[in-house]
Amino acid sequence: MEGLTYRQASRFLDMATMGIKKGEVEEFLTLDNRTNWINSQLSEPYESHRERTLYQAQQRGNAVTTQEMRVCAWFDIALWEGAQLRQRMAFALSQILVVGDRDAQLTSYPEGMAHYYDILTQYAFSDYKTLLYHVTRSPIMGHFLTMVGNLPKSHTGVNPDQNYAREIMQLFTIGLEQLNVDGTPKLDGNNQPIPTYDDNDIENMARVFTGWFMDGSSMENPMIAYDDSHDMQAKTVLGTPLPEGVGAEAELDQVLDLLVNHPNTAPFISTLLIKRFVTSNPRPEYVARVASVFRNTGGNLGEVITAILTDSEVLKENDLHVAKVREPILAMTYLYRALDAKPGNNGLISFNAMLYKETFNQYPLGSPSVFNFYSPDHLPSGELESNNLASPELEIIDWNQVIKLSNIAWKVLQDNGYKTSSNSKQELYPVVSDFIAASNDYASLSNLIANRFLKGEMPADLAPRLEGLWNAKNSNNKPYAVAAMLYLAFISPSFMVQE
Repeated sequence: MEGLTYRQASRFLDMATMGIKKGEVEEFLTLDNRTNWINSQLSEPYESHRERTLYQAQQRGNAVTTQEMRVCAWFDIALWEGAQLRQRMAFALSQILVVGDRDAQLTSYPEGMAHYYDILTQYAFSDYKTLLYHVTRSPIMGHFLTMVGNLPKSHTGVNPDQNYAREIMQLFTIGLEQLNVDGTPKLDGNNQPIPTYDDNDIENMARVFTGWFMDGSSMENPMIAYDDSHDMQAKTVLGTPLPEGVGAEAELDQVLDLLVNHPNTAPFISTLLIKRFVTSNPRPEYVARVASVFRNTGGNLGEVITAILTDSEVLKENDLHVAKVREPILAMTYLYRALDAKPGNNGLISFNAMLYKETFNQYPLGSPSVFNFYSPDHLPSGELESNNLASPELEIIDWNQVIKLSNIAWKVLQDNGYKTSSNSKQELYPVVSDFIAASNDYASLSNLIANRFLKGEMPADLAPRLEGLWNAKNSNNKPYAVAAMLYLAFISPSFMVQE
């Protein structure tokens, strides 16, 4: 038993799920143990995104799947299925091991994209090398970073494609600059950062990733290695000699060992995961503790996420180094989960993806480039930049996005909450009956909103605004204040900033 407060329990679940459902905080407080909760999540059964995408098509009466069905399948799983920590981890990994359906080669393969997301889901708690192995062999990644069909210079007369070679180092493992275990940069004698690799490393790494081809025309089956199309000559990567005569499969295994065990990978990946789950500005000591777990366990991601979410930093309050802006799409999944939204007319799937391309400026596997939707080190101009505080999510949050997200939220709460004149299965309907039942007593209603959306505490700046909305309705019309009060709580900084 940890003796967690309601706020601490709520904050933990907010980090570890796609949104807190009614009663989940109270249920967690009876357990009152973050490690035990995480352990149960590590082994909880989970649903396939590919199968759910096919189910989307079947429920719609379509013979062909689309990328929108894939995104709606993601919402189905995020909103209604278990294994929440695994789903949350897969979404975080999808922003590190990036592929994007905006790529012309991938747009027409929604099932292949869903299968790639299933790789992230299946190996979300495996060791990092295993995850990276399956990502590397995925034909989706092979096309996105142009590794599929890569041939050695002896076959073509030109150097092999360097795309995957560069990104597996820069983005997936060791990063651009040498790091201490706490994520701070190592500096040379001139007080300058030290590069982790050079052009020779890229050229030699590109030679490693030759000889891989699709299994027929499948965009789901792992790519197959052909040694007669692989560069079998000796290579040197990151100062490590790789002998000649080693086939593509065996050399891939050697290189993945080299990359995952590189001193940089633990702090680099640990920092990225901390930023996705807990805070945009982790203290070096926090990074060092998590990175040490990464190193000591061979990159076991189950152990790493446990270290991230059970660290003492997570329980700190009113601390700029334990805060982050909520990702737009996760704000929406929270709203739907908190209000137990379901399709009308006994529907079984999400039909409406909420104009996801414009509403959120992000969606699963929809990044415009391999660099994700935003930089993990983005410094917004103004006070944050002046204080050297990163806020990655603010790179995609602008007034246009805020207005569109707010409009979607208002429609959900106002039209679908208790004023609905129809019950279309193509809409998601939130359950606001408990808020309506409490609407005649401001204290009860305020407490309910605070518990569901604000970690059990009504902020001093928000309280008078909600009370003003409630007071504006006469005694017979108090239920009509509920939608506006929920909406204001949802769009408030107290909700949109996780701290």
